[in-house]
Amino acid sequence: MIKFFRKIRQNLLSEGKTAKYFKYAMGEIILVVIGILIALQINNWNEEKKYQKQLHIKVHSILGDIREDALQIKALLKDLEKQHSAADHIIPIMESEQKAIVDSLKFILDFNSFTTTPILSQQNNTWDYLSANGILSELEDQELVNLLMNYYNYFDELTINFNNSANPVRLELRELKYELFTNTEHRKFFPTKKPSVPSKAVYESIFNDIRILPLCRYIGSTAAYFEGRFKDVDQKAEKIIYYLETNYQPI
Repeated sequence: MIKFFRKIRQNLLSEGKTAKYFKYAMGEIILVVIGILIALQINNWNEEKKYQKQLHIKVHSILGDIREDALQIKALLKDLEKQHSAADHIIPIMESEQKAIVDSLKFILDFNSFTTTPILSQQNNTWDYLSANGILSELEDQELVNLLMNYYNYFDELTINFNNSANPVRLELRELKYELFTNTEHRKFFPTKKPSVPSKAVYESIFNDIRILPLCRYIGSTAAYFEGRFKDVDQKAEKIIYYLETNYQPI
């Protein structure tokens, strides 16, 4: 092809057609420039396609993170629901004058549930990476960005609040439990797959120690409060999972 164009130029010069030669040369330059521009456009298109593919992969990584979050949230909700229910059962008994216990085993197991301290470890590495590197601005799906920002901001704030205000009291009651109960009595109901009723002294220590009732009240109230808040987070997580599964098929 190059030899063909060179031969045309040589013929034009040999025939003294200088004006035509320059016009032809200009045409050749224009064709070369157009060819370069097309090549650059194709290269840019290929690079953009690769980048969008990587972005798609990161979006699916977020989907995996939120699925893990959802499993933890559901496990946490079970603990909070159990503590909420336990509070409704044992606090009225502890506040009453008679302290009449109908089911001794249920009472002690409900009391023991107050010492459960759920640990949340958010799976937000991909989100943190996208946020820190400004990649979020590259996502054209603004609806998804808004869903993710709302979810992570809410979840982060709630997790910090829960870890700082709810768990320390549960840990305090756990430590107090080991102070009040002998190891032998404690082992009758925790930890064991076949719990049994401890001695009367265990129940008396629960009723007589003035520190226990306020802690139980606080745990019951925080269980009810955070149960509602984490249900909100769970709904947000499920909404994002559904959105991603519907709109972003695996590559």
